[in-house]
Amino acid sequence: MNWINGFEILCYIITVILLIDIIRKKSWDEILLFLSGTLAGFTLELLAVRVTGIYHYSPDFYISIGVAPYQFPFFGGLMWGGLTVCALRLAKRLNFGKIMTALATGWLIVSMDLLLDVAAIRLNGGFWVWDGRPITLDITHHMFMSVIWVNFLGYMFETPAVAYLAQRFLERGKSSVTKKILTAIGIGLAGVAVVGVLSGISLFLNKITDEWFACVAFVLLWVFILIRIVVQIIKEHKGFTFKGEKDRTIILVWTAMYGYCLAALLSLGIFKEVPLYGVFALLLASGTVFLSLISEQK
Repeated sequence: MNWINGFEILCYIITVILLIDIIRKKSWDEILLFLSGTLAGFTLELLAVRVTGIYHYSPDFYISIGVAPYQFPFFGGLMWGGLTVCALRLAKRLNFGKIMTALATGWLIVSMDLLLDVAAIRLNGGFWVWDGRPITLDITHHMFMSVIWVNFLGYMFETPAVAYLAQRFLERGKSSVTKKILTAIGIGLAGVAVVGVLSGISLFLNKITDEWFACVAFVLLWVFILIRIVVQIIKEHKGFTFKGEKDRTIILVWTAMYGYCLAALLSLGIFKEVPLYGVFALLLASGTVFLSLISEQK
């Protein structure tokens, strides 16, 4: 089995485990959040591969939707929803307000993506290919190790938008099932609209700044959220414990995702070529797993 199909199967397993956990806990708002994130993921990817013309996915996935060369692997949309749920669970532990919780949710996903995407474009010919972009380990204002910056910036638009709207409208209290489902669909479509508008602006600003805009905007936003997270953990540290009941599903999800990323990057020899990136990757992985292991003291 190659790296592409191995990751595909891993993601299906993770999705099933997460959904079983959500249903077991009767976390119906998380089901709706999963629906919102999945809808946004499928819609955005299928639109992006057709409209932007800047990348296309490998035909080697077991299950894809869409017509070649505009197909998108089916598990990818599910993982948008699943990771949104997992990241929001972690972000809520930090006791931020709704906006910062939403931003932290996006930060957790895009930080893992800083590892996954670097590996994904190199494994078995690439999970996807950035058309006309060379594969190098250079970090410039054009690309982060051959991944364009606007790709990462897009995650910082989509996930926080969905997470924020979910906190505002899905957690208000009792309402009919039909109304909640319609709300979840509306949140997913709103996330698509937000990404469409902000990504369009970003692409325009990229053109007139020689792609400096997306690079600077993402780095500043990522560092700002990182600082807020670290400060909040220090501030709230007395309220955290390792002795409480563990959320095993969240631990499994983040350990599996980072484990795959680290194994793939190691096999590609990237850590040997860029040791500082290896340190960066280990810090992100250990930090996220650490946050998964702690719980609030009752």
